[in-house]
Amino acid sequence: MSFENDFKFENYTDYFGDTLEVKKQITECKTCGAKLIHSHLSDYKNLIMQETSRCPECGAGNKKIIHIIN
Repeated sequence: MSFENDFKFENYTDYFGDTLEVKKQITECKTCGAKLIHSHLSDYKNLIMQETSRCPECGAGNKKIIHIIN
């Protein structure tokens, strides 16, 4: 069973540095530096939002994060 498809809850302690560095961590692929494509799926009943990010260039920047929206 692979755990790479599981979503991870967002933890703000993962982000460090100044504003530009944090923005770069969120929007750029760690492998090739290309801009990530983000898609969101809202679940208002459970007050969460699923975010899936992928890299169109290399395909290695896949991230799946759950945001709590309360």
